Amino acid sequence: MSPIELPQTSDQEALRFGSFVLFPQRYLLLKQGEPVALGSRALELLIALTSRPGELLEKSELMTRAWPRVIVEECNLRAQIVALRRTLREPDAGECIATVPGRGYRFIAPVHAHKEWPSASSLSLNTQPAPRLMSEAIGREPVITGLCSQLEQGGLITLVGSGGVGKSAIALAVHDRLVTLSPDNAIYVDLSHTPTPPDVHALLGHVLGVAASDGQVRPPAPAVQTRGLTLVLDNCEEALDATAELVETLLRQVPGCAILATSREPLRAEGEQVQRLEPLELPATDIGASAEQVLGHSAIRLFIERVKRHDAGFVLGEEDLVAVVGICRMLEGMPLDIELAAARVSTFGLAALEELLSGDFRLQMEGRRTAPPRHRSLRASADWCYQRLTLHQQSMLRLVAVFNGNFTLKAVRAISRGDPRFKDVDPLQLVEDLVDKSLLIAQRDAAERHYRMPSTTRIYAMRKLEEEGGVERIIARHAAYALAVVKEAANQLDAVAPDAWKSLYGAESDTVRSALAWAWSPQGNQSLGLDLTLAALGLRPQHVAMPQQPREASPRHLRVLR
Repeated sequence: MSPIELPQTSDQEALRFGSFVLFPQRYLLLKQGEPVALGSRALELLIALTSRPGELLEKSELMTRAWPRVIVEECNLRAQIVALRRTLREPDAGECIATVPGRGYRFIAPVHAHKEWPSASSLSLNTQPAPRLMSEAIGREPVITGLCSQLEQGGLITLVGSGGVGKSAIALAVHDRLVTLSPDNAIYVDLSHTPTPPDVHALLGHVLGVAASDGQVRPPAPAVQTRGLTLVLDNCEEALDATAELVETLLRQVPGCAILATSREPLRAEGEQVQRLEPLELPATDIGASAEQVLGHSAIRLFIERVKRHDAGFVLGEEDLVAVVGICRMLEGMPLDIELAAARVSTFGLAALEELLSGDFRLQMEGRRTAPPRHRSLRASADWCYQRLTLHQQSMLRLVAVFNGNFTLKAVRAISRGDPRFKDVDPLQLVEDLVDKSLLIAQRDAAERHYRMPSTTRIYAMRKLEEEGGVERIIARHAAYALAVVKEAANQLDAVAPDAWKSLYGAESDTVRSALAWAWSPQGNQSLGLDLTLAALGLRPQHVAMPQQPREASPRHLRVLR
């Protein structure tokens, strides 16, 4: 597939001088079609000088342009100009940049508008063949088969899920199957290294072999329109807006085109069908099932397979099943979490590992050196997500980390009320944002939705909350809300039918239990704990799960709540 020419996506023109072409919006300098390595400050200076050829640019203006919000000496500017002159120097040609002593610099080489655009081959694009899936995507066969079947109908499907749930593994498995059926019609594109909109345009244009003009992607011949193209776009969260624009254009202009996208949040593109990827299957809480039944669950199978991969001598005894199930349940069936934990069994053993996974050790576990940086540890994955949140979204993530289990929008309103961090923003919109980004899980209840934070995300968010300070204040607010819920629920015992009562208050039981554990802890409020206990005792006739007695609250539970 030959490289194609792509349009500039900005109003700012490309500029040609000598054998160089500068694409200011791309921060890209080419010499005879090949990229030129140039530091970011030197490139910033070159863009400023060539945008006003022949004009004097004062030193102060250039220094502000290259070092915004930083005070530097003139020697720094001179060093960058020297580097620029060295890079732009050509045989039999004069200098491009002239010095105006005591004032600044002029760009004196002839500059012309350039009407051709950089080919995809001139950019740092990931156009390599799809990586080979090195192992079976355990437990994902129904999802893979279903996606392949859906893609036969065309359209856009976005596979959405949190980091480490296995979206890329499924994308590769789907691509492998599609290639087997139709080698020329299935294309895999990894967008994890193409974060800018122009790069997405260039990359898709290159791999599809389509011509581009006027900012539109157009098939160069009728053959493209009828070939039944299936495109697998992996890691779209790096450039959501650009990807959404491109897939809409392709779906309109390439009839029969089918697209599978993977992302931590929906593309919000026209015609998008969102499919959320759930973690692997876990045994029920009551593990009274036989060993054979327990081993049939995909999370357990993945854990054991990965343990054996790191320790060929590992033998699973029947007495180990309880610890294995406990570990997989603690990790909530998340494939990346399970793989990282399984690699530690040979060092720590099952029992010790289960205890270690309740705290910060989980975030520190490192995986393959060749894995993408954000997948090399659970902390790296969490950092990647957290850094891409707005300040308000970060504040909400830290706030709702105090909920250990399910919680409701009513609870969010209560503990965020009066908080200055949410003065100018709707807290419920922030909850929706976190659900979209797969940092919260929305679960449907008979009366209303309730929410839950994945356990690894919660450990990370609690650490961020502790770094911020004020944890005790927020937890006390959480406990006060729990007491208000219990009192309100008790008042409604006789006024509401049992089933309706459970729908209204059942989702709050996790909040009550965790509040009780905190209230009776050394850091808590025993008076509040007594009030909560007495009020909760009155709810037993409705068969609501009773909070644990204070003496039974696990140290691990209290430690996470502190």
